[in-house]
Amino acid sequence: MARRTFSSKTSWDDIYNYLTYVDIALSLAGEDGDKELTALVAPVQKLLGKWAKLDGERRDRQRAVIRAHALVGLRDLGLDDVTTRLHNTVLGECNQSRTAPLFARLFPKPLSKVVKLALEAQLGTSRTLLHKLIQAETPTTIRKAHEKPLTDGIAAGEAAIKNREAARAAMQGLATQIAGLRDEASGVLLTTEGQLQAIAGKRGLGKSFVDAFFPTAASSTPKKRPDPQPAAT
Repeated sequence: MARRTFSSKTSWDDIYNYLTYVDIALSLAGEDGDKELTALVAPVQKLLGKWAKLDGERRDRQRAVIRAHALVGLRDLGLDDVTTRLHNTVLGECNQSRTAPLFARLFPKPLSKVVKLALEAQLGTSRTLLHKLIQAETPTTIRKAHEKPLTDGIAAGEAAIKNREAARAAMQGLATQIAGLRDEASGVLLTTEGQLQAIAGKRGLGKSFVDAFFPTAASSTPKKRPDPQPAAT
């Protein structure tokens, strides 16, 4: 993080921590009686208010994405169950013969490979299976028993996929607002720094006065360890 500014690599929590430090430092100076510094607090506190509101929205959308993923998983499981029950019924109808025309037509691929597919891919296979299921070659008893469950399973899976896409899009849309807040915060901090520099110049104070109101960046250079001293005799 550059001093007084945020980059695209600055984490969401780091923005909060940085702004909070500036807010507290200026507020404490005001409590000590420095009214000139109290006037600088308001823009920073306004930013923190925006951060809190956006953070709540971010968490709501993040939860929506997590929920959407969970729903896809459950709908995938439900479609697996419907497909497995149809598979077992057809296999029983064919006297456990996987080479029987009916079974080979409905299940040209092993069931294990079908249920292993991600929901998006399995939906395509399930639509093909449904198309074959409702054809005249399929016994009526099998068609009547499994057509609706398979149709419902496909519809539920499609709805879950659409819901996940919408949740992801909403989360991505929030990234623009986060970038806007980050840029606004950088602008406010630079303005605050300039105001502090003006106050420091008027009071004849040095750079340390300005630096006191901003968190110190961690140094990437390790401190030199002192040379070992000889043991006292």
